[in-house]
Amino acid sequence: MAVIGAGVVGLSTALWLQRYGHQVEIIDPAPPLPGMDFRRAASFGNAATIAPNAIFPVASPGILWKVPGMLLDKEGPFSLYWRDLPDLLPWLSAFILSSRKPRFDHLTSCLATLMRHIEVGHAPLMAEVGDIRLGRGTGSLHLYRSEAELKSAHVAMVRRNQEGIRGDILTAAQIREREPNLAQEYYGGALFHDAYVLDDPEAYCHGLARAIIARGGSFTRGSAEDLEINGAGLTVRTSLGLIKSDRVVLSAGAWSRDLARRSGQSLNLNTERGYHVSFTSQKELLSHPVMYPSDGFFLVPMAGEIRAAGTVELGGLDKPTRPVRLEVLERKARRMLPGLGTKRSDWLGFRPSTPDSLPFIGPSLRDPRLFFACGHGHLGLTLGGITGKLIAALVSGEKPELDLAPFSPGRSTSGLRLADPCPRHNPSRRRGS
Repeated sequence: MAVIGAGVVGLSTALWLQRYGHQVEIIDPAPPLPGMDFRRAASFGNAATIAPNAIFPVASPGILWKVPGMLLDKEGPFSLYWRDLPDLLPWLSAFILSSRKPRFDHLTSCLATLMRHIEVGHAPLMAEVGDIRLGRGTGSLHLYRSEAELKSAHVAMVRRNQEGIRGDILTAAQIREREPNLAQEYYGGALFHDAYVLDDPEAYCHGLARAIIARGGSFTRGSAEDLEINGAGLTVRTSLGLIKSDRVVLSAGAWSRDLARRSGQSLNLNTERGYHVSFTSQKELLSHPVMYPSDGFFLVPMAGEIRAAGTVELGGLDKPTRPVRLEVLERKARRMLPGLGTKRSDWLGFRPSTPDSLPFIGPSLRDPRLFFACGHGHLGLTLGGITGKLIAALVSGEKPELDLAPFSPGRSTSGLRLADPCPRHNPSRRRGS
């Protein structure tokens, strides 16, 4: 069967399909293979953090009143290209509707359900790839500048604890003990114990590709341009010719929406333009991935560099880099960690974003031979493994280990039509395995 897309979600899905006994061919113009440039992939430039604590959707209650100010602030964590507004309206409308309190609570439970399964999705793949260096055990640190922000963090921590997410509120003194090189602009913070960092996410993707090839998988190094469905099967029209398959998984990241449309399936999906700036690594300067949630980016210690990655810019796939976004990211990173060294590089990539922050995982409404594994936003690295395992179970005719109705490609992303069940975590219930 064919998998369109060789980011971490597509690669994880392909390897899980092989583990379930399927032959796979991966279609991507620049897969992580020797001699190929993988820099444009979102899986190259992410924040390198696997974050089970990220259970809250971006569309939070009250965000409607904050959006205008965010959009007028060129240095803020959220921006868009105003001339793209007509194309963005369906996405923005569903985004605002998703911020209603009952809907927000429902979506939080759905994301938390996925988070409780991420280890069973990742662990077998990491074991097969081998030589994966994890900064595990230190956790992820969130910082808050005021008493009001810290009170909100307390409320959020209660909800996270209810969903089985381990974390603690820290005083300013406890933060200084853990990270003495941070500028002391924080009032307090939160430490999430189960988050960890991949020292090199690009190397992990290369490892997944090697494991796929070792199992007999193949790569077509062309771009998918069309997806046709007929009674005989599915045909992917690529820049190198036609590829016919009995089943197809669409995992093309930010490019998934247009390919889905050509297959007859409409997805409320849009493009986030993500930036990062990397700095030369300095031993002992930073131990945890650290962020101010109000600034919207992580500062992450990695192998050979410290990376500032994040923020949200809605603007499609065809716009040039905005230098101001990189300048702001560098300036805020240096303010957060004054000892940062020389800037090494910067980057712009594209994330597939849904208005309700839930990915699309499941079969097409048009044809059950087409499956979707896309729309993960900032959580592709975190959710790639479990997404692949769920898709592999569906393709194999098995019942997935969790209810996928909330992640259906045919769901209402605004919540106006469907009320899919996502029960809260019951600590007495056994975790998925």
